[in-house]
Amino acid sequence: MTAKTSTNLQLLATLVDSNDEEESEYRFLVDEKHVKYVTVDPGVLPKNDRTFAPVLIAMLPPFPPGDWNEGHISKDPLTGHPVFSRNTNSDLPGIKNIWHHTEIDHLELRKLNRVRQNIHEVAHPLFDRPVLVKFAEFPWQIPYFEAETTTYQWIDGEGIGPKFLGHVTEAGRVIGFVMENIDDARTAEPSDLAACQGVLMKLHSLGIKHGDINKHNFLVRNEKVVLVDFETAQKSSEREELESEYRLLEHSLSDPSRRGGVGSPVISEHLPGQRPLETG
Repeated sequence: MTAKTSTNLQLLATLVDSNDEEESEYRFLVDEKHVKYVTVDPGVLPKNDRTFAPVLIAMLPPFPPGDWNEGHISKDPLTGHPVFSRNTNSDLPGIKNIWHHTEIDHLELRKLNRVRQNIHEVAHPLFDRPVLVKFAEFPWQIPYFEAETTTYQWIDGEGIGPKFLGHVTEAGRVIGFVMENIDDARTAEPSDLAACQGVLMKLHSLGIKHGDINKHNFLVRNEKVVLVDFETAQKSSEREELESEYRLLEHSLSDPSRRGGVGSPVISEHLPGQRPLETG
């Protein structure tokens, strides 16, 4: 959800602990150009209003002026009101493997639709049709996107995954990437086993293990199968490891659960090692 108020503050992303026992995390856009990452101590904001942008923004203390990108909100011990207890201009991490020639600032992208928590359908003048952008909403997520960016370099031109169209930047650092939108595609079914085996064999022939071969990561369009979601992919020289993944494919395509699917937008598509969080 994105909201805007008269203070020119937009809420871009939220991650909150459903039990309000850990810090909440927010990504804001100020004056349509400055991204601020703000954490909030548990118990500072009303539990039910932490992700509803219009109410949330009205409850926040004034944002400090100046050049900063990380801030923290605590409860003032005297008044009990939320206050900024610190703000710093931090050297935030970015994706280091910048292998594609195209770089696009996130502010140049026009969002059309949110597909998942950190995947959006967007428009940009470089492309004649909508594309997908996938990016780290918070700095601690960068390692997962570093790994996926590198996997796209490994499979570039091999016809395995969506076309990698460029890197996405924020304040000069790379935070994600733009890729082809496999629109009008469907999730693979048991009847697509042979085609799915074919694309997985292509990946394995490059010495790459996908790491998450649930059926929702196999998209079928015009009888062609495309693999997606390479966050857990890694190089593997172990033949048995690759063969084991290959043998699991038939079971994965028959799995009746929605594991790996888009699911409800209320619960985030959390990355490996991340606790499930509510999202705004």
